[in-house]
Order: sequence, then structure tokens, then C-alpha cells
Amino acid sequence: MINSTTDIQTLAYNFVQADRAAQDKLFAGRKSTYEAKLKAYNSIASKVNELKTALNDLSKSKQFEAYSVTQSAEGYAKITAGANTASGQYQINIDQLATAHQVALNFSSETAPITRTGTLTLGVGTGDDAKSFTLDMSTLKEGATLSDLRDAINKASDNPGVRATLVRSGDSVKLLVSSEETGSSNTLTLSASDNTEMTNAINSMTVVSTAQDAKIRLGGTLELTSATNKFENVIDGLTIDITKTHEPGEVLTFTVGQDLDATKEQLQKLVDGYNAVVNTVSSQNDSKTLSGDSTTRMLLSQMRSELGQFNLYQLGLEYDRSGKLSLNSSKLEDFLQENPEGLTQVLSGETGLLKSLSKKLDSFTKGDSALLNSAKNTVQSNLDRLQDRMDRFDLRMEQLYNRYVNQFSQMQTLILQMEQTFGMF
Repeated sequence: MINSTTDIQTLAYNFVQADRAAQDKLFAGRKSTYEAKLKAYNSIASKVNELKTALNDLSKSKQFEAYSVTQSAEGYAKITAGANTASGQYQINIDQLATAHQVALNFSSETAPITRTGTLTLGVGTGDDAKSFTLDMSTLKEGATLSDLRDAINKASDNPGVRATLVRSGDSVKLLVSSEETGSSNTLTLSASDNTEMTNAINSMTVVSTAQDAKIRLGGTLELTSATNKFENVIDGLTIDITKTHEPGEVLTFTVGQDLDATKEQLQKLVDGYNAVVNTVSSQNDSKTLSGDSTTRMLLSQMRSELGQFNLYQLGLEYDRSGKLSLNSSKLEDFLQENPEGLTQVLSGETGLLKSLSKKLDSFTKGDSALLNSAKNTVQSNLDRLQDRMDRFDLRMEQLYNRYVNQFSQMQTLILQMEQTFGMF
């Protein structure tokens, strides 16, 4: 009942809340449903994209059968097996390591000024591949020392691969000049013109290290050479990085074989990514959020159909009752023993499992017209329309509130007038 002390605004607010309660409940229920669906679709799309990323990463591998190398001794070489490696046992003798050409020029003092006349020419390489650069000694600052010459050599823009450093011994100092690269073809050349100090240093220089190639013998007879200490693909798929030479009579034996654990790890990435999608869809269905949803049913159906084009069972890939994949290691091992390159043949290439499944997943997540994206857009549109209705409803409720305030204020004013009139008698 309205009287002179009634809080009109609170009374109007309570009337509006009573009027709008049912509709607010309806709006809240629908909004919650749409938001839950949108969250569910986003969660599924995220797992699909993670699976696509895993497929893309796997497809970059040229070979899925991993290989391991077992060596008879450590410390002589690091040997790794990659694509196209043939299983088997090998023997090598490491006769010579690759070294860079190094020479030392003798000088009497590190701090004494050097002669700033003429030129100093440094080069590396032989024959048509030889490259050199010439340093004008007069460009050095007045009073330049051996350190300044070292810096000028190292910082020269046309330096083809020559490095200089200082080596100190007692009161004497040496300018150590080195080729940046190893190998017999990277021989240094040094010459000076119109500079007696540099000419004398070059004429009396000491060879610290000769330019030589690395040499190994395969099977004791076949000599292989490399400009560096790394032999890549001299044997298909193998990288041999040598670190120490053999004494006469010594030999390094190594065996290359398939690494089942590493191969399983490759295949497990596919299994885990696939199962993550299945688990996410199943959890959304179990929560009733997307129960009976045709898009997610189609996703699982087409994923399984795509994999069904390949004989997964022979690879050790099996489905359980919930539609998830598992990897049977013993079957995979049996398959690889009979088909050493079979996994690569099934998975790789434009028509392989990885590309095939990735393309199918694109139809669900790539572009606005993709099935999952289309479903998300539909829910978002419904949510936007609902929000518009809610906004319009809020506006009507605000107008209703103002009307109540106006009506109740008029009533309160009338009551006050009546009370004042009765008070006169």
C-alpha cells in the first residue's frame, strides 16, 4: 500500500522484477545453452586443429621407420641414421681428421707500432675457387699495433674466410692466421708488397696446421674423403661425424637397425591426436551439450571412414569399443619385419594416410563454410539474436519501470493531498 513514506523507486523496481522474472529465466536458459554449445564446438575445433598440426608435422618426415646405431666403441665418431638408411653392419677405419690451414707470423712486440706502408694480401682456396682480399696498410690509424692489424683483417668486408688472432709466448707475439673452413682446398696464401716488416714475417712464418681432408676407410679398403669431419650420405641415410683417429689395427664397427620405440613414438602422435578428438566429442555428447548433434557425428564418422581406406590393422592400429585407436606394438613389429619401409608407404605422399586425413579435417575447420565453423557461426548468430531480444526486453522493462514510478508518484501525491485535507478537520 502506498502512503506518504513509501519508497516509490523500490516499489517500482519490485513490480518490474515480478513482471520480468519468467522471461529472464527463459532468456538465461537459452543463453546458457547457446554458450555451452559454442564452447563445446570451440573445444572440438581446437582438438581437430591440434590433430591437423600433428599430421602436418609428421608429413614433413621423409621416413617414419626410425633407425638406431650401435657402435663398438665410443669417442671416435657420432653416427646417426636417417631416411633411406639400410639396416646392416659396417666397419670403418678413421685415418685422418679434417683440419684448417693455420700459419703463425712472428713479431717482436704486441705494443710497438707496425709499418703502415704497402699492402697485405690474404687469400684462401686453390685454382678457380681461390679468393683473396688486399689490405691497404696506410688505412690503419697512426701508431697502429698488431691488435689493430688483427681487427682490420677480421672486419674486412671482402674477407673470404680468413681469421686472425694473437698468440703470446713470453715477450714475443705471433699473429695466427687461420682458414675458417677445414679441408685441403682451403689453403691460405699470404703476400706483402712494399712492406719489409710484413714480407719478413711471411717469409719466416711457421705452419701450425696444414689444410687437409678427413679420410676414412669403409670395410678397410674403400677410402672416403670429406672437407669436414662430417661425412653425410656417403652411405645412404647415415651421418658420420668423426672426432678421433684410429691407431693401426683399430677399427670401429657399427650396426644399423630399426628403432621400434622411436617408430612407435612417431605413430603414437597420430593415435593421441585422433583419440583427443574422439574423447572431446564423446565428453560433449555425454554432458548433453551436443547430444544428437549431426556435425560432430559426421566428424567422427568421416574420420573413421577416411582411415578405413588404409589397412590400419596390419600396422598395429586397432579400434576399441568407444571408437578410439590403440597401438599394438607386436603387430607393428611383425609388419616392419616383413615390410621395412611399409609404414612410410602407408603414411606419406599425397595419397598417404596423413595427407588424406588432413584434407578431410579441412572440410570441418578450414574457412567459414567448413562444417564445424558453420555450426559455430549458426550458434553465434542465435546467441546474437537472443542478445538483441534481451536488449529490447531490457528497454521495455526500463520504460515499464519509469511508468510505474510515474503512476506511483501520482498516487503518493494524491494521498498526501488527501491526508492534508483530512488534517484540516
